[in-house]
Amino acid sequence: MKTVFRELSLQEFKNFTARIASKNYMQSPSMYERYQKIGRESYLLGLFDGEEIKVAGIASVIYERYGHKIFTFSRGPLMADDSKAGEMVSFLNECKKFLKDKKGFVLQISPNILTTNMPKDFYQKIEQAHFKYLGEYEQVKWIYAIDFSKVADLPKVSYKEKRSAVLNPEIDPTSEQILFRSFRRDHRYTIRYATERYGIKLRELKTSEYDILLKMIDESGKLHGFVPRDQKFFEQITEVFGSDVTAIVAEMPDGTPVAAAFFILYGNEVIYLSSGMSREHKKLGGPHLIQWAMIKYAYANGYNKYNFWGTNPDPENGVFKFKQGFHGEVEEFVGTFASSLSPLGAVYLKKLHKAEHRDL
Repeated sequence: MKTVFRELSLQEFKNFTARIASKNYMQSPSMYERYQKIGRESYLLGLFDGEEIKVAGIASVIYERYGHKIFTFSRGPLMADDSKAGEMVSFLNECKKFLKDKKGFVLQISPNILTTNMPKDFYQKIEQAHFKYLGEYEQVKWIYAIDFSKVADLPKVSYKEKRSAVLNPEIDPTSEQILFRSFRRDHRYTIRYATERYGIKLRELKTSEYDILLKMIDESGKLHGFVPRDQKFFEQITEVFGSDVTAIVAEMPDGTPVAAAFFILYGNEVIYLSSGMSREHKKLGGPHLIQWAMIKYAYANGYNKYNFWGTNPDPENGVFKFKQGFHGEVEEFVGTFASSLSPLGAVYLKKLHKAEHRDL
Protein backbone atom coordinates (compact mmCIF):
# COMPACT_ATOMS: atom_id res chain seq x y z
CA MET A 1 0.00 0.00 0.00
CA LYS A 2 1.29 3.48 -0.86
CA THR A 3 2.59 5.58 2.03
CA VAL A 4 1.40 9.14 2.52
CA PHE A 5 3.17 11.94 4.43
CA ARG A 6 1.21 14.92 5.74
CA GLU A 7 0.50 17.19 8.68
CA LEU A 8 -1.68 15.68 11.42
CA SER A 9 -4.57 17.11 13.35
CA LEU A 10 -4.13 17.22 17.13
CA GLN A 11 -6.78 14.49 17.47
CA GLU A 12 -4.92 12.21 15.03
CA PHE A 13 -1.75 12.70 17.05
CA LYS A 14 -3.60 11.96 20.29
CA ASN A 15 -4.97 8.74 18.83
CA PHE A 16 -1.50 7.70 17.64
CA THR A 17 0.31 8.38 20.92
CA ALA A 18 -2.43 6.62 22.87
CA ARG A 19 -1.85 3.31 21.10
CA ILE A 20 1.96 3.08 20.83
CA ALA A 21 4.35 1.71 23.44
CA SER A 22 7.20 4.19 22.87
CA LYS A 23 5.27 7.29 23.93
CA ASN A 24 7.05 9.95 25.98
CA TYR A 25 6.07 13.29 27.44
CA MET A 26 8.29 15.35 25.12
CA GLN A 27 6.41 13.98 22.08
CA SER A 28 2.96 14.27 23.58
CA PRO A 29 -0.20 16.20 22.68
CA SER A 30 0.22 18.18 25.90
CA MET A 31 3.73 19.28 24.91
CA TYR A 32 2.43 20.38 21.51
CA GLU A 33 -0.23 22.43 23.29
CA ARG A 34 2.50 24.04 25.39
CA TYR A 35 4.40 25.03 22.25
CA GLN A 36 1.26 26.63 20.87
CA LYS A 37 0.73 28.61 24.09
CA ILE A 38 4.29 29.96 24.21
CA GLY A 39 4.46 30.67 20.48
CA ARG A 40 7.11 28.10 19.59
CA GLU A 41 6.79 27.18 15.92
CA SER A 42 5.92 23.50 15.68
CA TYR A 43 4.28 20.98 13.35
CA LEU A 44 2.55 17.63 13.86
CA LEU A 45 3.83 15.37 11.07
CA GLY A 46 3.00 11.78 10.20
CA LEU A 47 3.66 8.96 7.75
CA PHE A 48 0.64 6.81 6.86
CA ASP A 49 0.40 3.31 5.42
CA GLY A 50 -3.18 3.31 4.25
CA GLU A 51 -5.16 4.75 7.16
CA GLU A 52 -2.63 3.73 9.82
CA ILE A 53 0.03 6.12 11.10
CA LYS A 54 3.42 4.41 11.17
CA VAL A 55 5.69 7.27 12.27
CA ALA A 56 4.77 10.66 13.75
CA GLY A 57 6.10 13.45 15.89
CA ILE A 58 6.35 17.11 16.82
CA ALA A 59 8.94 19.06 14.84
CA SER A 60 9.66 22.37 16.58
CA VAL A 61 12.07 25.27 16.17
CA ILE A 62 14.84 25.46 18.77
CA TYR A 63 16.98 28.09 17.07
CA GLU A 64 16.29 30.88 14.59
CA ARG A 65 18.49 33.63 13.25
CA TYR A 66 17.89 35.87 10.24
CA GLY A 67 15.00 33.63 9.23
CA HIS A 68 17.07 30.43 9.28
CA LYS A 69 15.76 27.72 11.62
CA ILE A 70 16.95 24.56 13.32
CA PHE A 71 14.08 22.10 13.78
CA THR A 72 14.12 19.22 16.22
CA PHE A 73 12.14 16.16 17.18
CA SER A 74 12.86 16.22 20.93
CA ARG A 75 12.93 12.55 22.03
CA GLY A 76 11.37 11.67 18.69
CA PRO A 77 10.03 10.96 16.18
CA LEU A 78 7.82 8.15 17.48
CA MET A 79 7.33 4.83 15.72
CA ALA A 80 4.42 2.41 15.87
CA ASP A 81 6.99 -0.38 15.47
CA ASP A 82 10.55 0.38 16.62
CA SER A 83 11.90 -2.46 14.48
CA LYS A 84 10.98 -0.70 11.22
CA ALA A 85 13.98 1.60 10.72
CA GLY A 86 13.10 1.92 7.04
CA GLU A 87 9.79 3.57 7.92
CA MET A 88 11.58 6.17 10.02
CA VAL A 89 13.96 6.96 7.15
CA SER A 90 11.04 7.40 4.74
CA PHE A 91 9.40 9.71 7.25
CA LEU A 92 12.58 11.75 7.79
CA ASN A 93 13.19 12.19 4.08
CA GLU A 94 9.72 13.70 3.75
CA CYS A 95 10.23 15.82 6.86
CA LYS A 96 13.41 17.30 5.42
CA LYS A 97 11.56 18.52 2.32
CA PHE A 98 8.66 19.86 4.38
CA LEU A 99 10.85 21.70 6.91
CA LYS A 100 13.17 23.11 4.25
CA ASP A 101 10.12 24.89 2.83
CA LYS A 102 9.60 26.35 6.35
CA LYS A 103 13.12 27.92 6.12
CA GLY A 104 14.80 25.15 8.09
CA PHE A 105 18.52 24.62 7.55
CA VAL A 106 19.14 21.77 10.03
CA LEU A 107 16.93 18.96 11.36
CA GLN A 108 17.84 17.22 14.63
CA ILE A 109 16.29 14.01 15.91
CA SER A 110 16.59 12.20 19.25
CA PRO A 111 14.56 8.99 18.76
CA ASN A 112 12.87 7.47 21.79
CA ILE A 113 14.62 4.16 21.11
CA LEU A 114 16.88 2.34 23.56
CA THR A 115 20.05 0.76 22.20
CA THR A 116 18.81 -2.59 23.53
CA ASN A 117 15.64 -2.33 21.40
CA MET A 118 16.89 -0.74 18.18
CA PRO A 119 16.92 -2.57 14.82
CA LYS A 120 20.31 -4.02 13.87
CA ASP A 121 20.49 -1.75 10.82
CA PHE A 122 19.38 1.41 12.65
CA TYR A 123 22.64 3.37 12.50
CA GLN A 124 23.23 2.26 8.92
CA LYS A 125 19.76 3.44 7.85
CA ILE A 126 20.14 6.78 9.63
CA GLU A 127 23.54 7.33 8.02
CA GLN A 128 22.06 6.57 4.60
CA ALA A 129 19.54 9.35 5.28
CA HIS A 130 22.54 11.71 5.74
CA PHE A 131 22.23 12.26 9.47
CA LYS A 132 25.36 13.00 11.50
CA TYR A 133 25.65 11.32 14.89
CA LEU A 134 25.99 13.84 17.74
CA GLY A 135 25.75 11.50 20.74
CA GLU A 136 24.40 13.23 23.84
CA TYR A 137 23.50 16.60 22.45
CA GLU A 138 19.95 17.94 22.44
CA GLN A 139 18.60 15.23 24.77
CA VAL A 140 20.12 13.11 27.52
CA LYS A 141 21.45 9.82 26.20
CA TRP A 142 21.48 7.88 29.48
CA ILE A 143 18.75 7.59 32.06
CA TYR A 144 18.45 5.61 35.27
CA ALA A 145 15.21 3.68 35.83
CA ILE A 146 13.48 1.04 37.92
CA ASP A 147 11.61 -1.54 35.85
CA PHE A 148 9.13 -2.98 38.36
CA SER A 149 8.94 -6.27 36.43
CA LYS A 150 12.62 -6.84 37.31
CA VAL A 151 12.21 -6.40 41.08
CA ALA A 152 12.40 -9.93 42.50
CA ASP A 153 9.14 -11.32 43.97
CA LEU A 154 7.23 -8.07 43.36
CA PRO A 155 3.65 -8.79 42.15
CA LYS A 156 2.52 -7.11 38.93
CA VAL A 157 -0.04 -4.32 39.31
CA SER A 158 -2.36 -3.28 36.47
CA TYR A 159 -2.44 0.35 35.40
CA LYS A 160 -5.20 2.31 37.13
CA GLU A 161 -7.11 4.96 35.19
CA LYS A 162 -8.39 6.34 38.49
CA ARG A 163 -5.17 6.87 40.39
CA SER A 164 -4.81 6.78 44.15
CA ALA A 165 -3.53 9.77 46.11
CA VAL A 166 0.07 10.71 45.36
CA LEU A 167 1.22 10.67 48.99
CA ASN A 168 -1.14 7.91 50.13
CA PRO A 169 -1.10 5.24 47.42
CA GLU A 170 -3.06 2.03 47.76
CA ILE A 171 -0.23 -0.46 48.18
CA ASP A 172 -0.36 -3.72 50.11
CA PRO A 173 2.15 -4.01 53.00
CA THR A 174 3.94 -7.07 51.55
CA SER A 175 4.66 -5.37 48.22
CA GLU A 176 5.76 -2.23 50.04
CA GLN A 177 8.28 -4.25 52.04
CA ILE A 178 9.58 -6.03 48.93
CA LEU A 179 10.14 -2.67 47.23
CA PHE A 180 11.78 -1.14 50.28
CA ARG A 181 14.13 -4.08 50.80
CA SER A 182 15.26 -3.84 47.17
CA PHE A 183 17.00 -0.53 47.97
CA ARG A 184 20.57 -0.25 49.15
CA ARG A 185 20.85 -0.54 52.92
CA ASP A 186 22.10 3.01 53.54
CA HIS A 187 19.12 4.36 51.57
CA ARG A 188 16.73 2.32 53.74
CA TYR A 189 18.29 3.75 56.90
CA THR A 190 18.14 7.31 55.55
CA ILE A 191 14.45 6.97 54.69
CA ARG A 192 13.63 5.62 58.15
CA TYR A 193 15.67 8.31 59.90
CA ALA A 194 13.98 11.04 57.84
CA THR A 195 10.60 10.22 59.35
CA GLU A 196 11.39 8.54 62.68
CA ARG A 197 14.35 10.66 63.83
CA TYR A 198 13.89 14.01 62.07
CA GLY A 199 10.11 14.14 61.60
CA ILE A 200 10.32 15.04 57.89
CA LYS A 201 6.92 15.24 56.23
CA LEU A 202 5.90 15.47 52.59
CA ARG A 203 3.19 17.46 50.88
CA GLU A 204 2.22 18.43 47.34
CA LEU A 205 2.94 21.98 46.29
CA LYS A 206 0.34 24.21 44.70
CA THR A 207 1.40 25.97 41.51
CA SER A 208 1.39 29.23 43.47
CA GLU A 209 4.09 27.72 45.72
CA TYR A 210 6.53 26.81 42.95
CA ASP A 211 8.92 29.46 44.26
CA ILE A 212 9.75 26.92 46.99
CA LEU A 213 10.63 24.34 44.34
CA LEU A 214 12.72 26.86 42.38
CA LYS A 215 14.64 27.95 45.47
CA MET A 216 15.66 24.33 46.12
CA ILE A 217 16.57 23.73 42.45
CA ASP A 218 18.59 26.95 42.25
CA GLU A 219 20.62 25.95 45.31
CA SER A 220 21.42 22.55 43.82
CA GLY A 221 22.23 24.16 40.47
CA LYS A 222 24.88 26.35 42.06
CA LEU A 223 26.32 23.35 43.86
CA HIS A 224 26.45 20.99 40.87
CA GLY A 225 27.11 23.55 38.13
CA PHE A 226 23.94 23.37 36.04
CA VAL A 227 21.55 26.09 34.91
CA PRO A 228 18.03 25.21 36.10
CA ARG A 229 14.81 25.80 34.20
CA ASP A 230 12.91 28.87 35.31
CA GLN A 231 9.64 28.92 37.21
CA LYS A 232 7.62 29.63 34.05
CA PHE A 233 8.66 26.28 32.61
CA PHE A 234 7.17 24.35 35.53
CA GLU A 235 4.04 26.49 35.52
CA GLN A 236 3.57 25.92 31.77
CA ILE A 237 4.07 22.17 32.08
CA THR A 238 1.55 22.08 34.92
CA GLU A 239 -0.97 24.07 32.90
CA VAL A 240 -0.94 21.68 29.91
CA PHE A 241 -0.39 18.35 31.72
CA GLY A 242 -2.81 19.12 34.56
CA SER A 243 -3.19 16.20 36.97
CA ASP A 244 -0.36 14.36 35.21
CA VAL A 245 2.26 16.38 37.08
CA THR A 246 3.04 16.84 40.74
CA ALA A 247 5.58 18.78 42.80
CA ILE A 248 6.55 17.41 46.23
CA VAL A 249 8.25 19.25 49.08
CA ALA A 250 9.90 17.68 52.14
CA GLU A 251 9.61 19.82 55.26
CA MET A 252 10.85 19.83 58.85
CA PRO A 253 8.25 19.83 61.67
CA ASP A 254 8.36 23.65 61.73
CA GLY A 255 7.59 23.85 57.99
CA THR A 256 11.15 24.60 56.83
CA PRO A 257 11.61 23.09 53.33
CA VAL A 258 14.62 20.80 52.97
CA ALA A 259 14.06 19.33 49.48
CA ALA A 260 11.60 19.49 46.58
CA ALA A 261 11.09 17.67 43.28
CA PHE A 262 8.92 17.82 40.16
CA PHE A 263 7.40 14.77 38.43
CA ILE A 264 5.53 14.00 35.24
CA LEU A 265 3.15 11.01 35.13
CA TYR A 266 2.91 10.04 31.48
CA GLY A 267 2.44 6.86 29.47
CA ASN A 268 3.86 3.84 31.26
CA GLU A 269 6.23 5.74 33.54
CA VAL A 270 6.60 8.24 36.33
CA ILE A 271 9.38 10.67 35.45
CA TYR A 272 11.48 12.39 38.09
CA LEU A 273 12.22 15.49 36.04
CA SER A 274 13.95 17.95 38.37
CA SER A 275 14.76 18.52 42.02
CA GLY A 276 16.80 20.42 44.55
CA MET A 277 17.64 20.45 48.23
CA SER A 278 18.95 22.64 50.98
CA ARG A 279 22.64 21.90 51.45
CA GLU A 280 22.29 22.87 55.11
CA HIS A 281 19.73 20.08 55.65
CA LYS A 282 21.33 17.41 53.46
CA LYS A 283 21.55 14.83 56.26
CA LEU A 284 17.81 14.91 56.97
CA GLY A 285 17.03 12.61 54.04
CA GLY A 286 14.41 14.76 52.29
CA PRO A 287 15.37 13.69 48.74
CA HIS A 288 15.36 10.00 49.71
CA LEU A 289 11.92 10.29 51.28
CA ILE A 290 10.48 12.02 48.21
CA GLN A 291 11.85 9.31 45.92
CA TRP A 292 10.46 6.55 48.12
CA ALA A 293 7.00 8.15 48.12
CA MET A 294 6.91 8.49 44.33
CA ILE A 295 8.31 5.00 43.71
CA LYS A 296 5.48 3.60 45.85
CA TYR A 297 3.00 5.73 43.95
CA ALA A 298 4.29 4.57 40.54
CA TYR A 299 4.14 0.90 41.49
CA ALA A 300 0.76 1.10 43.25
CA ASN A 301 -0.83 2.71 40.18
CA GLY A 302 0.50 0.16 37.72
CA TYR A 303 3.19 2.18 35.93
CA ASN A 304 5.82 -0.09 34.39
CA LYS A 305 8.77 2.13 35.11
CA TYR A 306 10.07 4.71 37.54
CA ASN A 307 12.31 6.99 35.48
CA PHE A 308 15.03 8.94 37.32
CA TRP A 309 15.68 10.77 34.01
CA GLY A 310 19.13 11.82 32.85
CA THR A 311 22.23 10.47 34.48
CA ASN A 312 25.99 10.47 34.13
CA PRO A 313 26.88 6.76 34.49
CA ASP A 314 30.17 7.53 36.22
CA PRO A 315 30.67 5.47 39.41
CA GLU A 316 32.28 8.52 41.04
CA ASN A 317 29.37 10.85 40.24
CA GLY A 318 27.45 11.70 43.42
CA VAL A 319 24.02 12.09 41.78
CA PHE A 320 24.50 8.78 39.99
CA LYS A 321 25.41 7.09 43.29
CA PHE A 322 22.22 8.48 44.83
CA LYS A 323 20.07 7.03 42.04
CA GLN A 324 21.95 3.71 42.16
CA GLY A 325 20.90 3.31 45.77
CA PHE A 326 17.37 2.52 44.58
CA HIS A 327 18.74 -0.42 42.54
CA GLY A 328 17.48 0.36 39.04
CA GLU A 329 19.41 0.14 35.78
CA VAL A 330 21.16 2.47 33.35
CA GLU A 331 19.32 2.70 30.02
CA GLU A 332 20.96 4.14 26.91
CA PHE A 333 19.13 5.81 24.04
CA VAL A 334 20.45 5.83 20.48
CA GLY A 335 21.39 9.52 20.78
CA THR A 336 20.91 12.71 18.80
CA PHE A 337 21.48 13.01 15.04
CA ALA A 338 21.38 16.00 12.69
CA SER A 339 21.01 16.49 8.93
CA SER A 340 21.46 19.58 6.77
CA LEU A 341 18.51 20.97 4.83
CA SER A 342 20.54 23.53 2.88
CA PRO A 343 24.15 24.49 2.04
CA LEU A 344 24.15 26.66 5.19
CA GLY A 345 23.15 23.60 7.20
CA ALA A 346 26.03 21.61 5.72
CA VAL A 347 28.51 24.30 6.81
CA TYR A 348 26.95 24.42 10.27
CA LEU A 349 27.21 20.65 10.76
CA LYS A 350 30.85 20.56 9.67
CA LYS A 351 31.67 22.91 12.56
CA LEU A 352 29.48 21.07 15.03
CA HIS A 353 31.23 18.74 17.44
CA LYS A 354 29.75 15.49 18.67
CA ALA A 355 28.63 14.92 22.24
CA GLU A 356 27.90 18.55 23.13
CA HIS A 357 25.11 18.24 25.68
CA ARG A 358 22.27 20.74 25.35
CA ASP A 359 19.34 19.36 27.29
CA LEU A 360 16.21 21.46 26.63
